[in-house]
Amino acid sequence: MSLAYQIMYRLGVTPWEHREPPEPLAGLVEGPHALPPGEVLDIGCGTGHDAIYCARHGWTVTGVDAVGRALRAARHNTDQAGVRIRFLHADITGPRTAELGTGYTLLLDFGCLHGLPDGPFQRAAAAITNAAESGAVLLMFAFAPGRRGPAPRGIDPARLPALLPQWDLSFSRPASEVPLRGPTRNATPSWYQLVRK
Repeated sequence: MSLAYQIMYRLGVTPWEHREPPEPLAGLVEGPHALPPGEVLDIGCGTGHDAIYCARHGWTVTGVDAVGRALRAARHNTDQAGVRIRFLHADITGPRTAELGTGYTLLLDFGCLHGLPDGPFQRAAAAITNAAESGAVLLMFAFAPGRRGPAPRGIDPARLPALLPQWDLSFSRPASEVPLRGPTRNATPSWYQLVRK
C-alpha cells in the first residue's frame, strides 16, 4: 500500500488531502466538550494540515507517514505555519514504530488503517495501542467494506472490537460531509471515535 501512496503523491493525485479540519476533529479540539491539549499522534499525516491545526491549538504533535514526498511537503507547510511538529518517516506497520514514543491522548487516522489487510492492521493496532495513554481518544475515518480496485477496501464496523480489542467504541456516524469521487464514490465512509481502555 505504501508504494501506491508514493505513486499517487508523485502524480499529484491525493483526494484524501484537505486543508480545513474535519468537523469531528474540530469538535475534539475546539468544541464545547473539547479535550485538554496534550500529545497528538497523526497517523498517515500526509502533508500535515491536521497536525498543523492541532499544533496551532496548543497540542504537541507527532506526524508519521511512509511517504517521503508527503513529509517534505508537511515540513514545508509547518515552517510556513510557524509551528513545531515532530515528523517521523515510518510505516505504522513496521519496526520503527517504537520511535513514536508513548503518552498520546489523541490519535488521528483519517484513512490509513482502513486500507490495511489483517496482519498489517494488527501490527498497526499494536503500535497505536502501545503509544496511547489510558483514556486516549482515537478518531478514525474509514470506508465501509468493499472492493474498489486500488482504493482502500474499508473496515467492517462489526469487526472493530476484534481489530482493536483494547479500545471501546464511543460513537460512530456517517461521514456524509466528505466528498468522494471515482472508485470511492460509493464507499460509504464513517467516523469512529474510540477510547483506550
